[in-house]
Amino acid sequence: MAKKYDNRQRLANWPILITVFIVAHFFVYAAGEIVEGRPIELDGETVHHLLNVLRVNETDRITAFDGSGTTAPCMIEIKNRKSAAVIPGKIQKFNPPAVRLHLLQGISKGPAIDSILRMAAELGVWEMHPIACANGNGGLRIDRLSQRMERWRAIAIGACRQSHNPFLPKINEPKQLDRIDFARRSLRVAAGLADGAIPLREFLGTVGENPSRGVGDIYLAVGPEGNFSDSEWQFLRQSGFIEVSLGPRVLTSETAALALVASVQLACGC
Repeated sequence: MAKKYDNRQRLANWPILITVFIVAHFFVYAAGEIVEGRPIELDGETVHHLLNVLRVNETDRITAFDGSGTTAPCMIEIKNRKSAAVIPGKIQKFNPPAVRLHLLQGISKGPAIDSILRMAAELGVWEMHPIACANGNGGLRIDRLSQRMERWRAIAIGACRQSHNPFLPKINEPKQLDRIDFARRSLRVAAGLADGAIPLREFLGTVGENPSRGVGDIYLAVGPEGNFSDSEWQFLRQSGFIEVSLGPRVLTSETAALALVASVQLACGC
C-alpha cells in the first residue's frame, strides 16, 4: 500500500526559495566629460523622465554615457522632483566598431525620417546622412533647419538611452547625393526595386561569411517614398553602389531602412 504523502511533507522536502528582486538599469546622457566622482547635474527633461515617468529611485542602476564610447556606473542623488544629479563611478571606455554603418536616407514627407533615425541609432548606425531627393524633400525649409537638427539629435540621444548604445551617431545636415564624401575603402549597397537587383541574401553570400572583410565603412542607401530618381540611381551606380532587393514586397521607406540595416548588421557582426 502506498504511503500517503501530504502537502506538508512535500513542502518540507522542497528547497528553500530565494526571491531575487531585479534592479532596473537606466542610461542617462551626459553632455560633456564624465569624470569619476564629479557630479553631473541632469537637465530638467532628463530629471522629469527619470523621476516622474520611469519612477527611478536611489536603488536603481544608473549608467551615464557621453555618446563617444565613455560610460560610468552612477549613484543618483535626488534633490527634489525637479532636480537630481548622478555621481560617476569607475570609467569604462568602449572601442569604436571595426565596421561603421552609414545610412543614406532619402527624406520623405511627414515624420518618417524621425522614425528611421531613431531605429538607426538603436541599431548602432555610426553616421546618418539625410538625403534631399527629387521625389520628396520632406518639406525641409532652410529657416527651420537648425530646429530640425536639434530635434534629430534629441531623438538620437533618446534612442541611445533606450538601447544602451554608447555611441551617439553623427547626424549630418540634409544634402544631395552628389555632395556626400565617401570613404575610399568601403562597401556600398542600395535598396532597389529593379528586376536586376540582387537578392540581399545572395549578395551577402557572394562576399563571404563576413561582408565587411577588409572594409571599415559600409554605406547603405534607401530612397524616399517614390524611390530614388533615375539620375540619382545613375549616380549611385557610378559611385559603386550595388542594388539589392529586400524581397518580393514593396516596402515603405521606414521598413526598407530597418530591414537593410538589420540584415547587414547581423551579417557582419557590427
